[in-house]
Amino acid sequence: MATRAIIEPKRGPSPSMEPESWQAHAGKGTAMEARTALMGDWGRVVRDPIDLLRATFFVGAAVFLAMGEIKGVGNLLLGGVALLVARAVNLPRLYDLGFTVAMIFTGWGEALGLYDAWKPYDNVVHFIVPMLCSQVAYIALARIEVLPDMREDFVPRHYAGIFTVTFALGVAIGGVWEILEWSSDELFGSNLSMGNDDTVGDLIADTLGSITGGLLLVAWTKYGWGSVRRIPGESRAEDVAA
Repeated sequence: MATRAIIEPKRGPSPSMEPESWQAHAGKGTAMEARTALMGDWGRVVRDPIDLLRATFFVGAAVFLAMGEIKGVGNLLLGGVALLVARAVNLPRLYDLGFTVAMIFTGWGEALGLYDAWKPYDNVVHFIVPMLCSQVAYIALARIEVLPDMREDFVPRHYAGIFTVTFALGVAIGGVWEILEWSSDELFGSNLSMGNDDTVGDLIADTLGSITGGLLLVAWTKYGWGSVRRIPGESRAEDVAA
């Protein structure tokens, strides 16, 4: 019986099965699209644009050290270390960015003398920092199971609990900040606390920021956006150890 050669087509992924370019890992020669550039992992050392913002603290500290501005060095290093801790916690990207913005306002604001250059800057910082840091504090406490994680099912009264705890954390952050300012003035002769009116104004701004932070975290929880950092193209489970 005559045989007929059967030539099978070359196997390989069809165009529809090929991974999107934003799914490719950085460093493999594939051009990153905008989504990867903003939300994907570039590499292990530098993950995304937020890491570039973190790096500015250490670069800035080196520059201020070369200029002999020790005050600027201390503020930037303190903020940079706090940002490295936040990176290790693996916060949701929006909260990672939010905490970074809060540290920029405090660390760079002090280093560049913005508190003295623009008087309302102090109130702006006292609103923004508790608003952002109170939510990060809640997520961190949830990670160590002190508070309920946001992935759990909640009834309406539990949302009230999330708001109350987040608000209380924000007010506490503002109160501790004022204690540190007073302690610095007493121990080191700084001039951070400008009097009773300044302190009360700061606490009012802290309170308003904490209210806003509590409402934002309730909204984040209600819509189920999760408590871990996510990467486009990956299905990362809501695992507190992720």
